[in-house]
Amino acid sequence: MRDQIARIRQRLLQGSYPNEAAVTHGVVSPILSAHGWDTTDPDQVMPEHSSGRGRVDFALLGSARRPSVFIEVKGVGRSIEGDRQLFEYAFHEGVPLCVLTDGREWSFYLPSGQGTYDDRRVYRLQLDDREPSECERILIRYLEYQRVRSGDAFEDAQRDYRDLASKREAKDALPKAWSELVAEREELLLELIADKAEALSGFRPSLDDVALFLQNEGGQASVLQSNRGARRDSGEIANRNAPRAREIPSSSLNSSATALRYQPTPATRTVTYIVLGDTRTASNANAAFVDILKSLAAHNPGKLHELATAVQGRSRNHIARSVEEIYPARPDLARAAEIAPGWLVGLNIANREKMAITKTACDVFGLSFGTDVAIELPNVA
Repeated sequence: MRDQIARIRQRLLQGSYPNEAAVTHGVVSPILSAHGWDTTDPDQVMPEHSSGRGRVDFALLGSARRPSVFIEVKGVGRSIEGDRQLFEYAFHEGVPLCVLTDGREWSFYLPSGQGTYDDRRVYRLQLDDREPSECERILIRYLEYQRVRSGDAFEDAQRDYRDLASKREAKDALPKAWSELVAEREELLLELIADKAEALSGFRPSLDDVALFLQNEGGQASVLQSNRGARRDSGEIANRNAPRAREIPSSSLNSSATALRYQPTPATRTVTYIVLGDTRTASNANAAFVDILKSLAAHNPGKLHELATAVQGRSRNHIARSVEEIYPARPDLARAAEIAPGWLVGLNIANREKMAITKTACDVFGLSFGTDVAIELPNVA
C-alpha cells in the first residue's frame, strides 16, 4: 500500500491526473481496492450512487447493504467545490461518514456534527505532503473495509470530532480567560511581567502599572493578536496518551489536599545554591526553592507556623496546610509541594517571590542569607 501511495504522490507532482475521471480511476479506485473493497462488487461499492437529491461518485455499503460512506471526487485543486452537495446527500440518506477528495487532498467529515462544514471535518490528509506510512494509517482508520463494516471507522471519526470540538472550545475560551486574569489582577501574572520588564530595563514597574497596562494596551493587543494568529489544523487528532501530572504523597496532608497534583516547571537553567553550609545543584528554580524550605523545616519544624505568617500574601498564603489556603480563588489551579508533614508551599509564584520567601525564611530561622543560605535565581535583580 505504501508503494502505491508513493507512486500516486509522484504522479500528482507530475500533474498526471488532469480531470475528475483521471482522479477517480487513477487514485480513488486503487486506494479503495488496496483497503479491501471490491470495486467490481455492487454489494460493496456503488459507483454513481443516486440519492433522493442527486448523485454521489461512490457509496461504500455497510453490512446491511446500506451506504456507510459517501465519497465525492473532484478534479485536482477543486475539492472545496463539493462540500455543500455532499452534505446534502449524506443528510438525506443518514450516511455517517463522508469523504471529499481531489486525489491530493482527502477530507473526512462527520455529517452529524455541528457547525460549519469545516467544523465537521475530522481529518484533512494531503497525500503529497505526508509520508506514505502516515497516509496509509489515516486511510486505514477511516476507509478500511472491515473497519467500515464493523462500525469502528465511524466510532473513531466520532471520537476525533469530539476531540477537535473540545480543542476549539478551549481556544475560544482563551480571550475570556485572559480578560478574567487581568480583571482579577492575578498576582503571578503581574509578578512575571514585572520581572521581565525589570530584566529588560533595569527598573521594576509597580504592580499597579502592570495591571493598568494589561487592562489597556497590552491586554487588548494580546487578545487581538491571539485571535488573528489562531488557526485550526483539522489534520490533528488529540493525543489521548498525554502524560498526566504526577501525584505527590498526601497521607500526611489535610483531606482537602488529597487531590493535589504537582508538576514541576520544565528545567530551563541549572541552579546552584547553598543551604546550611552544603552546596547543592537543582534542575530548576522550583526544585531548589522546595529543597531549601524542606531543609530549613527539618532543621527546626517548630518555626513553620511563624514562617507561614511572615510570608502571607495579599490574596493567598504562600505556605499553609491545604491547597485551598494557598490559592483560595482557584485551588484547582494550584501547584504546590510538601516541605514538611502537613505543610505545603505554593509554586504559582515568580522567582522574585521565591527569593523574598527564602530571605524571610532565613530571618525566621535565625540564619544568614548569603552565608547559611545562598541562591541566585533567573530574572531576579
